[in-house]
Amino acid sequence: MILLNRWVWILVASFCFLSPLTSVSAGNYSQSEAPRPSPNEVLRSAQTIFIRSNSVYFKASTLENSLLQRDEFQQWGLVITREESDADLIIEVGRKVFTTSFIYSVIDPRNKRVVASGRVNSIGGTVEGKITDSFMKKMRSVRQPPVSNNAKQFG
Repeated sequence: MILLNRWVWILVASFCFLSPLTSVSAGNYSQSEAPRPSPNEVLRSAQTIFIRSNSVYFKASTLENSLLQRDEFQQWGLVITREESDADLIIEVGRKVFTTSFIYSVIDPRNKRVVASGRVNSIGGTVEGKITDSFMKKMRSVRQPPVSNNAKQFG
């Protein structure tokens, strides 16, 4: 009986000792877990872009060139990186087999979520130009229009 009482006290003491630690660590876990940004917030805050081609029919450098030629791209302060680990966004381009359709996905590399995507056809124009048009349209919908030099002078 004495031995049983001793085990009960050990269990009660262990429970009382470990119980506060469990509730503290559970509380910290929920507080440290930040909410994920929405796809629009990811697109809005991105500055650095990496382009990945998953097709032998498409070169990343052609899309790089097409994006860099856009005034809005420059005015928003967007840059292209060749180092995937430095990117805020990854544009991944692939071609559907036996078609002229190219599919692109815009990926948030921090949590591997697709935040935008589109499909273009290579008939009647260049693929990189069509992807650039589609991507810039998505960016315009979530970002403020860049301020032009004329508006700065009169604003």
